[in-house]
Amino acid sequence: MRLGDEDVRGILARADEIQRHAQDGRALHSEMEAVIEAAGEVGIPRFAVERALRERLDLPAAPPAVGDLAFVGSTDGNSYVAEVTAEVEGGYRVRFLRGGERDVAMDELRPCSFLPGQRIVCSWPWWGKWTCTVVRYDAAQRIVTLSDGWGETHPFPISEVWLPSPRKPATGSKARIYATLIGAGATLGAIIGSAITAMILL
Repeated sequence: MRLGDEDVRGILARADEIQRHAQDGRALHSEMEAVIEAAGEVGIPRFAVERALRERLDLPAAPPAVGDLAFVGSTDGNSYVAEVTAEVEGGYRVRFLRGGERDVAMDELRPCSFLPGQRIVCSWPWWGKWTCTVVRYDAAQRIVTLSDGWGETHPFPISEVWLPSPRKPATGSKARIYATLIGAGATLGAIIGSAITAMILL
């Protein structure tokens, strides 16, 4: 099998991405250690600072085990549910529940706990892409029940929900719905007004 120019470019781009991410990970670790040391000097225990850092940076509480679930970034910038399948050099191999595998560093894993009140995105029936709130989670069935914020709830397999890219907000906001309704109302008002005017002139 020969590698074409596109293959070589793709491989080198991915290698560069891995290297840069590894450097970012080492830099983040150094910064975290500096914060922990500084806190220790003023009497704040290490465990408290580590917990605060994990919560602030949304990092796993402990190294994952094979079979654990996590949100992992994909090529579109969104993070989908994936299962840890193996420990590899520099991180972990994960398999997305939607299909596909990749190797990731630990700091690329985001907790997948589906706590009540958590905001996640799904493709809501009739509305499409929609930011919802977790109502409850059935871990045995891997089903999460979500609220659309308008009084409706709906169960979804966790393979069908995701966290949006931090670079782009999820579409399907209430503002879009309001704009649609206002536009429809204005159109209806114009039609009724025209009808009334025509009746008066008759």
